[in-house]
Amino acid sequence: MSDGLDAAVTVPVEAGEAWWGGAAADGLAMPFGEGYRADLRDLGGNQGMPLLLSNHGRYVWSERPFAFEATEGALRVRTDPAAGVVLGEGHGDLAGVYRHLVAERFRPHGQPPDARLFTAPQYNLWIETLFHPTQQGVLDYAQAVLDHGLPPGVLMIDDSWHESYGTWTFHRGRFPDPAAMLTRLHELGFTVMLWLVPYVTPDTETFRALRDAGLLIRDDRGRVAVGEWWNGFGAALDLLDPDAPRWLSRALEELTRLGVDGFKFDGGEPPFYAALGRPDPHAYTVAWNRFGLDYPLNEFRDAWLAANLPLAQRQRDKAHAWHGRDGLEALVPNALAQSLTGHAYTCPDMIGGGEYQSFGSATFDPELFVRSAQASALLPMTQFSAAPWRLLDAEHLGHCRAAALLHERLGPEILALAQHAARTGEPIVRPLEFDHPGHGYATVTDQFLLGPDILVAPVLDKGATTRTVTIPPGHWRADDGQEYEGPRVAKVDAPLARLPWFRRTAPARPSV
Repeated sequence: MSDGLDAAVTVPVEAGEAWWGGAAADGLAMPFGEGYRADLRDLGGNQGMPLLLSNHGRYVWSERPFAFEATEGALRVRTDPAAGVVLGEGHGDLAGVYRHLVAERFRPHGQPPDARLFTAPQYNLWIETLFHPTQQGVLDYAQAVLDHGLPPGVLMIDDSWHESYGTWTFHRGRFPDPAAMLTRLHELGFTVMLWLVPYVTPDTETFRALRDAGLLIRDDRGRVAVGEWWNGFGAALDLLDPDAPRWLSRALEELTRLGVDGFKFDGGEPPFYAALGRPDPHAYTVAWNRFGLDYPLNEFRDAWLAANLPLAQRQRDKAHAWHGRDGLEALVPNALAQSLTGHAYTCPDMIGGGEYQSFGSATFDPELFVRSAQASALLPMTQFSAAPWRLLDAEHLGHCRAAALLHERLGPEILALAQHAARTGEPIVRPLEFDHPGHGYATVTDQFLLGPDILVAPVLDKGATTRTVTIPPGHWRADDGQEYEGPRVAKVDAPLARLPWFRRTAPARPSV
């Protein structure tokens, strides 16, 4: 039986050619190795783009989600015949083909997300409060941030600050005076975001009002469609009906008048809409992303065709684990995959892990927590959730504080890179292969460049106190003052107190 992807294209992989693209959450598999396969119709929990690109200046593009696999020395791509596949070549190298795609497929928007997302650490209350946030708990968390020497920043109140899903007003029992709470948080130096989803709890007053107004997705028989998402069963706003986003905008306007600064737009993944019987589930993800454009202080976890939009893109939920698709080792590869698919404004999920079931059931590892904080410190955004002062002794807390302060210190530079990305489409985070082609760097995926001049090599293995760093051409000064002339490979000391990073102080010397 046909799965609807009847058009097939085979792209032979050239000698030395490496390919990236598709689903950002599969960064660990990039560049693609033999046997890798993906179906972008099943995209959930991450960012995706219908493109593949290579360091030989070639690309694959389709207007629709496609399936592909790397097998027998080729990429085999299957897509909807109505969409077809565009093959491009002759664009030089990885940076060349990326820039071509920016010019032709996803042009720069001009503005990045809100500056405050980049210049200080973020704090999300999810791990500390789960489904039971309270006004006092929020204020206590914010005060504890300051009491333990961490800088204030964006503070996100996550799930269940509200009444039922879809009723986006503060819960009257848990938040008796939200206006006073917001005023106090602002006095403490915090910017406040609230979590929400495009889903609605059935059998509530809000559900009945939206049903009667025709603003919920219906099934083929005209009944409101109800499906299962990760927090239970719900209906969904029909985001393709302009009246539904307008209804939600009015609800959020009331919150901004109260003092809320922005919103975390969770959910919206295509598989949920597919389960509701929608023939084009990705269209709802696109609509959810576009809705967020009216709110510069934003965050998304799911995205489709959102490259170069001013949206903060959080990685797929990370487990409290070192290895695996959702472990710490995936953080840098996923950030590189996000960048190469046009999602410059990457947030690496919560330090220590944001997947709460894993975080609660795994044996807590303070070393993992510290290395997670360090690995996030020089990405465009860094986000705490689990309170380090509750979990860590003074030594480990000090290492996390140092990582947070490093991000704050380099915040102006990170913001400048974000502003440059908004104007040009250039990625903030780059693989070495992007800026230094021809050196065999395609498989270096455990370190990254922050812009062209800062090299970051976090420790991602338990117990490691040294790490091998690939240093590209140029003269580089390390955080410990050591000088290195690239290209070379160096083994550097990396005790738990250290995140190895390097600043380029001079370009490569011209060859004789």
